Amino acid sequence: MNVGLMMERQRVPLAIAGALAIVPLLTRDDYTLGVWTFILLNVLVVVGLDLLLGYAGQLSLGHGAFVAVGAYVSALLTTKAGWSGWGAMPVGMLAAAVLAGVIAVPTLRLRGYYLAMATLGFPILFDAVIRVGSSWSGGSSGVTAIPGLMVKGVPLRDPAMYYWLVLGVVTIVLLLAWNIANSRLGLKLRAIHADETAALARGIPVVRVKVMVFVLSAAIAALSGSLYVHNVQFVAAGTFGLQYSLMLVVMLVAGGMGRIWGGVAGVVVLGWLPELLRGFATWQPVIFGSLLVAIMLFSPSGLAGLARRRTAFLPGKARSGMTAEAVPVHPQPLAGGDVLRVSDLRKRFGGVTALSGLNFAVQAGQIQSIIGPNGAGKSTALALISGALLSDAGTISINGLPCAELTADRRALAGLGRTFQHARLIPTLTVFENIVLGASSRAMPRLRSEALATAVLDRLDLRDAAQRFPDEINHYQRRLTEIGIALALEPRVLLLDEPGAGLSASETDVLGQLLRELRSSGTAIVLVDHIMALVIPLSDRMLVLDGGVQIADARPAEVLADARVRTAYLGQGAEHA
Repeated sequence: MNVGLMMERQRVPLAIAGALAIVPLLTRDDYTLGVWTFILLNVLVVVGLDLLLGYAGQLSLGHGAFVAVGAYVSALLTTKAGWSGWGAMPVGMLAAAVLAGVIAVPTLRLRGYYLAMATLGFPILFDAVIRVGSSWSGGSSGVTAIPGLMVKGVPLRDPAMYYWLVLGVVTIVLLLAWNIANSRLGLKLRAIHADETAALARGIPVVRVKVMVFVLSAAIAALSGSLYVHNVQFVAAGTFGLQYSLMLVVMLVAGGMGRIWGGVAGVVVLGWLPELLRGFATWQPVIFGSLLVAIMLFSPSGLAGLARRRTAFLPGKARSGMTAEAVPVHPQPLAGGDVLRVSDLRKRFGGVTALSGLNFAVQAGQIQSIIGPNGAGKSTALALISGALLSDAGTISINGLPCAELTADRRALAGLGRTFQHARLIPTLTVFENIVLGASSRAMPRLRSEALATAVLDRLDLRDAAQRFPDEINHYQRRLTEIGIALALEPRVLLLDEPGAGLSASETDVLGQLLRELRSSGTAIVLVDHIMALVIPLSDRMLVLDGGVQIADARPAEVLADARVRTAYLGQGAEHA
């Protein structure tokens, strides 16, 4: 990678570190440096929490427990086992990571309020364990006389030196978090935050990614705790309790979630504000609360919401060193055989039969349409095939691979792309980033995934909308973008759920031409739509559902001549339409 480009991408975290480096140059007051050291330690925790909450959307109200784990592991290893602080810190991080992994597997399957309530108990439980285990933890009295960190046998007692040490750690963590946030993993985290169902359809292993970021966030929090105890040389139960955990969330929300520099701003403003208001002790709560209310009223996305997010992903020709070379965006036809085969697929919701005995097969370069009245089971069929829903019975194979038991992300990687009845784009990603997200599920270098996304973007004539967000483009462009995301997966079979809904006649014609080109390139397509002017000319075969029951599957002319089909859906005069 070009060195200049690499440094350009790091300018924000380096600028933050440079601004924070000014503090010890402006003051030598020990108290002031101590306050700013605590601010830096909170920056560490909040940056890690931002990856979990701001990017992945997983609300943890007990993150202070992981800070406490790092603090206590360092304290106990150095005071009772004679370890050095440098050796104890990675053990504390490992302990927090292991604990987070154990906690994450069950809790991260929860969502929303349930996840928040589950994490709320972490600091309460940890506090109880510390108080009960007073024989080894010091209980309410805490652990005292914790050795400070030493460099070549010299203790780091100078507040300025310790500030520089913590700032160095903060800079490393900022660079790590910034590069994650602006990588393809960052796109996946934003997708999980916005829409887990859509993320799975893009081939993202949602649970695995959530566990990974939870573990990383916990390890960073533990590092902060270790640095804290070797500075103050004391820790007790309640130091990092529930109130501290909630304050971390407040700092992040006020600064701006999903923007690394926003979390830093929130910590700095709310961390230094009490010092600015020391002469107004009585009014501190009023001023503090009023500031938070003002931020939420005028900038609900926090301080960072006042500035538009800049993307790190640009179409090929818009970036130095990047070319939009021709990249194949469609598979070559298979040598015979069915790309998709569905046999006796069934689904019930309670006492309602949504789908009963669905059977069909699609070969490469073939369009199989599924039609039927509203509520016939068309979207349910696509959801079952894609893995968004699990079937009660039946088999599904993609390229000969049995997939009925596979999760949606694994089916996507097996060669299945899909769109939804209502376009499910990731609102916090630009059009181009949404398409890169589709390409990112494949094991390929970043430049290749960007080149692939650029080729898809150009093929769909979306370059003018590349840097816009989904709420800034029209309905037609949203539909094309979702198709582009699916194409970036390089699927062998493409499931399209009412792609023509809401389009004008001219837009429908363009969509039809695109689908013909995809068919010619060897892509197998399953098309669900109510627009017969789109469906009939395109379809090699038409399958008709009525009340979850398959009543026809034949060539369009045969289906149109079927009396059952005319009665159930097309109407008696359909042949003259």
